[in-house]
Amino acid sequence: MLERIASAFWGPFTLLILLGLGGYLTLQTRFFSIRCLPEALRQMCRGETRRGGGRPSAWMAMSTALGATMGTGNIVGVATAMVAGGPGAILWMQIAALAGMMIKFSEVALAVEYRRLGPGPMGYLKLVYRSGKAKALPAAFAVCCLSSAVGMGNMTQSNAASQALSSLSVPPVCCAVFFGIFTFVATGRGVGGVMRLSAWIVPVITVGYLALAGAAVWQERAALPLALRAVGEGAFGLRAAAGGAAGYGVRSAVRYGLSRGIFSNEAGMGSSPIAHAEAGGKGPVEQGMWGILEVLIDTSLSCTLTALVLLTAGGGAFWRESGLDGAALATACFSAALDSRCGPVVSLFIALFGITSVCGWYAYGRRALEFLCPHCRVAMGAYRLLYAVGAALGAVWGSREIWLLCDFFTGTMLLLNLPGLIVLAPRVCRMVRTWEERRHRG
Repeated sequence: MLERIASAFWGPFTLLILLGLGGYLTLQTRFFSIRCLPEALRQMCRGETRRGGGRPSAWMAMSTALGATMGTGNIVGVATAMVAGGPGAILWMQIAALAGMMIKFSEVALAVEYRRLGPGPMGYLKLVYRSGKAKALPAAFAVCCLSSAVGMGNMTQSNAASQALSSLSVPPVCCAVFFGIFTFVATGRGVGGVMRLSAWIVPVITVGYLALAGAAVWQERAALPLALRAVGEGAFGLRAAAGGAAGYGVRSAVRYGLSRGIFSNEAGMGSSPIAHAEAGGKGPVEQGMWGILEVLIDTSLSCTLTALVLLTAGGGAFWRESGLDGAALATACFSAALDSRCGPVVSLFIALFGITSVCGWYAYGRRALEFLCPHCRVAMGAYRLLYAVGAALGAVWGSREIWLLCDFFTGTMLLLNLPGLIVLAPRVCRMVRTWEERRHRG
């Protein structure tokens, strides 16, 4: 049942809307997501760590959002997408990233502009659904966000970490105990504590993983032309084959590439804007640039490097012949490309990213619960305990069921958030034009 529902959520109609919205925003803003990159990178290099109005800094907000997306999506998610959809899924992940940059920018900018109405999408959706039964839709999004945090945001991360650490002979039960206890302790200081923790951990492990992946690709650089050819053939069905088989291969590449790409950067889901809306000292457009950087680092850079490691390891044939999937495949490919001692290092990276992702999604669910039940300490305590229990269960549950739940919950958030983004898209374009005019005059 979950598989049928997930397939319906991630069918051609939903994916077409995502690509269409991203393309519309990109064209209307004259490729702002590309043009603003120099300014966004300058801000990041300057280290915008100042707080504004008692709020967390832009760096802390992006670190929290990036920590919630890095790891499972761009390591394990890339491996599962390639096994299920073939090498062509990787190209569709990058197309999802290009569209996702402007979608993420729009979410973040709107969330900052209208955060007085509520956290993230729960604020700007009030502008769209203001009458009749539609008033309940922002609350419905909050319920879906809370369900995603408990059913997906913690379980997929601990499940991936458990799979990765199994290569180090760590029993899943031990992972379950660790994740349960750590999650309960780490979330004791609330959203602020989670964001401070992410600001220290996420940049270090992100740079470390990108360096390791870059070294693996360089080691197997002779297989790069063959890998790029396989991606192109798989993405567009260029390999000679029976029409039906080729069509099915392309459909699988599109579905798994786009769905895993969106899961990797969470564009359109409305999760990351909850963290970005916490930041102070930045206007909507400036903070939106940090959302673009988030997608750039997470999907365009990290997912690409991971895919190239998988496609070039062992001369390019290892990933097909190994019979592995998910975290086990990623770990084995790094070991084949570099050294057997690199496998445990990759497993450790996946586990660390799992920890930061669990913390980030706790913040999303906490803000959603506060929107539904403000000032209810009993509800907050129950959520914290339930979230820790879910993180523990994810470490021992089946991987296939976890990923089906992931597709289901991300689909529900998308279906509620996308109509609001579509209606408010002209407002986002006006924000960009006004900001550029003011910047030009200044």
